[in-house]
Amino acid sequence: MTKKKISFVQPNFQQGPKEFNAYYLPYSDGVILSYALASKKVSAAWELDHLVWRREPIEALAAKLSTSDVVAFSTYVWNHQYNYRLAQRVKALNPTCLIVFGGPEPAIEHPDLFEKEPFMDLVIKMEGEMTFRHILEDHGSDYTHIPGLLINSPTGLIDTGDPKRINDLDEVPSPYLTGIFDRMMADNPGVIWNATLETNRGCPYQCTFCDWGSLTYNKVKKFELERVFDELDWIGEHCGFVTITDANFGMFVERDNMIVDKLIEVQKRWGKLESFSMTWAKNQKNEVVDIVKKLIHESPNFGQGLTVSVQSMDHDVLENIKRRNLDQHKIDEIFALCDRNNIPVYTELILGLPGETVKSWKDAFWKIFRAGNHTGINILQAQLLENAEMNLLQKRMWQLEAVPVYDYMSGSYGDADLNECVDVVVSTKDIPKEEMLDTLVWNSFIQTFHINGLTTYIARYLDKAHGIEYSKFYDDLYQWVQQDHWFREQFEETRNYFANWTRHGSINHPPIGNIQVFGWNLVHRTTLYMQQQDRVAYVFDSVDRFVKSHYNINKDILDQLMQFQRNYVIDYRDLKSLPISQEFDYDFLGYILDNEPIKQSCAYTFDTVEDQDMSMDRFLENMYFARKRNFGKTNITRDRVQDAELART
Repeated sequence: MTKKKISFVQPNFQQGPKEFNAYYLPYSDGVILSYALASKKVSAAWELDHLVWRREPIEALAAKLSTSDVVAFSTYVWNHQYNYRLAQRVKALNPTCLIVFGGPEPAIEHPDLFEKEPFMDLVIKMEGEMTFRHILEDHGSDYTHIPGLLINSPTGLIDTGDPKRINDLDEVPSPYLTGIFDRMMADNPGVIWNATLETNRGCPYQCTFCDWGSLTYNKVKKFELERVFDELDWIGEHCGFVTITDANFGMFVERDNMIVDKLIEVQKRWGKLESFSMTWAKNQKNEVVDIVKKLIHESPNFGQGLTVSVQSMDHDVLENIKRRNLDQHKIDEIFALCDRNNIPVYTELILGLPGETVKSWKDAFWKIFRAGNHTGINILQAQLLENAEMNLLQKRMWQLEAVPVYDYMSGSYGDADLNECVDVVVSTKDIPKEEMLDTLVWNSFIQTFHINGLTTYIARYLDKAHGIEYSKFYDDLYQWVQQDHWFREQFEETRNYFANWTRHGSINHPPIGNIQVFGWNLVHRTTLYMQQQDRVAYVFDSVDRFVKSHYNINKDILDQLMQFQRNYVIDYRDLKSLPISQEFDYDFLGYILDNEPIKQSCAYTFDTVEDQDMSMDRFLENMYFARKRNFGKTNITRDRVQDAELART
């Protein structure tokens, strides 16, 4: 008997710096296929035709796919325009081909879904494994008996209700261990693969800006630990990157500690994993810091520190988005632990959430600085995701105006056929469009000076020693730098590029060297130009004049503090001269971190773990891609001079 043919489509963009020919393995399609083929009825009747993992010219690909009996599309913001166009062409070439869609993007709440997308035959809601297996087992039926489907019928949309959830995830075979990707990988030996590792499934939170919970429900279910270990062995042997996609890694401290031990083991054994990443638990325990410390100390390629997600620091905003952060005391404790252990800490803030004002937005930075995070704040723009509550229910109430933006996701531009877009919030009831643009420029300023390190220790010292609050220091500095022609030009241009979003949906920025500048890295623009145009010393001279003209501080302390601050930021032209060792009459680090007396001699060493022979272009790329490991700043160690002298005698 001739088997029927099925094809899967889950294309993505190349990931990371250009020198890596890196792509994600199509895990979602792989896990659905492996579950389906575990059915004897399916495996006897069906075989895989094509597994699409990257974007190819649509006409040629549609011709190949049109010979399949079923084509299934895994769809999210990074491929939905491409998938819709491709599916439309496949349907036109072969009207009998069953077109099945799944993933977070299809508008499952819209009753007119099939009027907008008539080429779709079936749309799977929520988890896809069980529903898709039933589709293949009952291929050719009316499908109305299968839970979890939206059916495009001649009489209109038919909703078969919510699917049952898989209670035992060990019923789902691993696509890695069952060989789903073997042929694809053998046919593409030049690709460095990024594997997706799913150790559990589900998220207990209901954030209105997120569509995760709508697909996986709330209760978290775990894969068997032995299976996770076996997958890690496979990944370590075959892949260059791994992304752990648990919504809250570190939630199960003992178990996740064992997973990290295994990850480090396979990385050392095979020597292939360039880096790995995970999304850390929202409500963290101190033990999570120990996990991160282990990764930093034992894994040379760990690409990030600890992420402490907050999204907003305003209580009312958090209520609006159904989000509960760690209490302030707990955040302070986590940040302080990271600071003392030299662990990069990473926090995400989202501009444009319901109820956020310009004042509450800026206040969030001061609160985070006071809590102890000074170098790892990722500034994001709110997005209206198709099936998220913020898009479905809150948009009108909070007057959330969004525009389709075509360059906000890394890689989502310059496509041969079409670009992908996300709906980015550009105005709200509380932050009108012009104020939003002004705030985006201010974000670039605070990113450049505090988060990227130019004035971090100056601001921390002035706050601690002289009670000059962060808000006062940076309000004064913002006024000061705008009197400078170079900075004024930088900020004016930044505003114009952000304004391009509202007019054209893309920033249209020229490259900086070989680096493309888009929505996801425009906030780093001034820092990139500062390095490329050899302006680091110029900026520090301006900061020196600012501090001396605004604050009556001991000149000797100030001069040494400025030198300490200069040594902290890596100027590309000084990269090869690191490490730098220098004696100071003041223990800035001990005073700021541990309340030790400021007046004691210290020998500080400023060093880097980065490749000191990297090109300028690679250095600029890393300002974004390596931001989670605090790239662009030196690692500081200290020895009190008197202690060093005692050791020598």
